[in-house]
Amino acid sequence: MSLRTSEFDIEGMHCGSCVRAVEKAIEKSPGVRTVSVNFATHEAKVEHEADAPIDEMVDRVHRAGYEARPRRNARADDHAPTDHDDHAHHANPAIEAIERERAVWGRRALVGALLGAPVLVMGMFWMTPLSGLLQFALTTPLQAYIGSLYYIGAWRALRHGRANMDTLVALGTSVAYLYSVWALLQRADHYYFDTAAVILALIALGKWLEARARGEASGAIASLLRLRPSRAIVVRNGNEEEVPLSEVREGDEVLVRPGARVPVDGEILDGASALDESMLTGESMPREKKPGDKVVGGTLNQTGALRVRAQAVGAASALEQIVDIVRNAQSSKARAQRIADSVASWFVPIVIAVALGALLGWGLLASDWPRAIFSMVAVLIVACPCALGLATPTAIMVGTGIGARRGVLIKDAAALERAGRIDVVVLDKTGTVTVGAPEVVEVEIIDESVGRDEALRLAAGAERRSEHPLAKAIVARAREAGIDVPEPQGFQSETGVGVRATIDGAPVRVGAWRSLGLAHAHARRAEAMEAEGRTVIGLSRDDALVALFALADTEREGAAEAVRALHAMGLRVVLLTGDSETVARAVAARLGIDDVHAQVLPQDKAAHVRELQERGERVAMVGDGVNDAPALAQADLGVAMGRGADVAVDAGHIVLTGDDLSALPRAIALCRATMRRIRTGLFWAFAYNALLIPVAAFGFLHPMLAAAAMSLSSVSVVANALSLRLRRW
Repeated sequence: MSLRTSEFDIEGMHCGSCVRAVEKAIEKSPGVRTVSVNFATHEAKVEHEADAPIDEMVDRVHRAGYEARPRRNARADDHAPTDHDDHAHHANPAIEAIERERAVWGRRALVGALLGAPVLVMGMFWMTPLSGLLQFALTTPLQAYIGSLYYIGAWRALRHGRANMDTLVALGTSVAYLYSVWALLQRADHYYFDTAAVILALIALGKWLEARARGEASGAIASLLRLRPSRAIVVRNGNEEEVPLSEVREGDEVLVRPGARVPVDGEILDGASALDESMLTGESMPREKKPGDKVVGGTLNQTGALRVRAQAVGAASALEQIVDIVRNAQSSKARAQRIADSVASWFVPIVIAVALGALLGWGLLASDWPRAIFSMVAVLIVACPCALGLATPTAIMVGTGIGARRGVLIKDAAALERAGRIDVVVLDKTGTVTVGAPEVVEVEIIDESVGRDEALRLAAGAERRSEHPLAKAIVARAREAGIDVPEPQGFQSETGVGVRATIDGAPVRVGAWRSLGLAHAHARRAEAMEAEGRTVIGLSRDDALVALFALADTEREGAAEAVRALHAMGLRVVLLTGDSETVARAVAARLGIDDVHAQVLPQDKAAHVRELQERGERVAMVGDGVNDAPALAQADLGVAMGRGADVAVDAGHIVLTGDDLSALPRAIALCRATMRRIRTGLFWAFAYNALLIPVAAFGFLHPMLAAAAMSLSSVSVVANALSLRLRRW
């Protein structure tokens, strides 16, 4: 049975206990495999059988007292234009919902302040029956306007045999309000109208601040989508035509002017320019681009005009794939969050029991009913299951958002947890530590009558028709130097030896230096080059040695700095490669790598990772995501090099989209910092409730202070997550 994933926007959740209620409702639908509800974004992700009825899931959520709106997130054609194309800010319903929520709570907070402030002043300084009437007149509309939300939520929960934060607020404010109404009818001179009014005003203010903070935390997706222009200039039948991005198709020729963002992924047909690819790689330096090079939609064209052949549009584009990875990561749950959701599901009934205990204890045992009501209201109001529900998802949203902007794509919450536990980093050499393609790094002239450029011209001419990677490297180096590579005559290739050709009427050989019969001194020089981890090729003309070429797969930019940073984090670094021991140890020595495993076949890399794990070590494997896929899957943490536009590699828990290996320690540090924020937030949420609920029950906490503390607890948890932004990543 094939599976698919559907996403829903959930309305009506007000605390962590609501999360579990929605999950239970959806889990009862036929064909549902897994459900994950995110309180911070009010989203649900459901994995289910392809024929599972979506309408029944929606109906079950409705019957549980909430509303679910399915998203159009399944496309038959991955190349179809997406909803993001025309207006980036409409692309994420969760962000829109948070913005609406912020506006609603802003209005409620304003009304709460306008009505609650005079009630507070009268309650403190003017305690007369007339004051009571005025307080009643101001508090009643406040109770109806702000309190109605909690009454409705509490009634829905009660209908389904549950209690949630709505229940706590509705009970707490109603007890204070109704007691005050009773006291007013009895012509008493002491009321709790100010308590009910200020509680509602402070809760509204706290919800507004919380919505603002959540909006900032979830802004990563919106900021990514804003990079995509809404329109593109397409060249059709020789005419330039500006069209909506959704109308661009694969194969279209797109014009990108200087200062404009590239609208699609594609290949440059004409023009040269420098492109700012920081949105993709996290690297600030622009990259020079020329015809034949690939470009990615959303990058900024800085200097020259470009004509680009569109190759990936809509859901197939790199930017859309990045957005999908970030969105999936933000909707995933860490193990700690599942525990917190479970605690929140039975948290409210316990709080109600404590509040009733405080009421009966002070009322029946101490015969102090005003104190009993005072304590009961304080317990109900100070309890905050919201903080439990916000601690983890907000930290994940902030951490994954920072990573996406810095070229680090964290696929799910499990990757954050795994990164915090590793103690060994295994690096594949080719394509990970090195660029994955040989380059000419040294030319040693033997025949001094031949210049360096002439030696390159002869070697490139002989190798011009060869398909060997080393031959291509020599030809590429000659062309980079502006040398006109001659056409060879009588080209012959000898497997394992090299090539023969006639250049300018003279016989030329290029191949393994040992096949050229080098003199002792020249042979020692070739051996010295090999000892440095290089491949040595010889060039002869008329059977006389002309030059030696040293080729190497050069280390990636920042590789040495990355290894030093990993060591500084207390991690051991291992190099794993199929190359010879000599080459591997030379690379390891240059980079400062601790241990080397050479001549390892691709299919055996996973076994080496398993061997390290059997020693009790927790291993992160870093590879290219293709040849290293089994090893990445075997490792505790798999990190794949995404090769720029190729961000959707299946292997790996983390994808590095740039070529700079220094993103690796940055990724691990970011994961560790995010997990610290999660632990800190959960500790604060648990400690806050464990400390203040008993204080309130024993009558030492005023209900108004309880409301302020409850509001601040949620805001502080979100602010704790946002503090990740203060560090320069």
